[in-house]
Amino acid sequence: MEKFKASIAYDQRMWGADIKGSKAYVKALQKAGLVTQNEMEQILTGLDKVFDEWSKGKFKIKPGDEDIHTANERRLKEFIGNPAGKFHTGRSRNYQV
Repeated sequence: MEKFKASIAYDQRMWGADIKGSKAYVKALQKAGLVTQNEMEQILTGLDKVFDEWSKGKFKIKPGDEDIHTANERRLKEFIGNPAGKFHTGRSRNYQV
């Protein structure tokens, strides 16, 4: 079932758009008071690292990366830890697709 519902094989080409959208979204979360200034900065820095990996062809898709957003979020969490879990607050992957 996981292979059937996974879209990463198709949507990985949208890695840049996903990261840019995520950066804009976390800025909105900070303005709304849902993440702190420090958390926002950590997330933005981490997303820059994820972007860098993709742009250099070094990003590794792993089992469990259902779509581009979960792949980027997983890698972000590997870089920055717990603050990565906050950046999708109120945001649905279905809306992004």
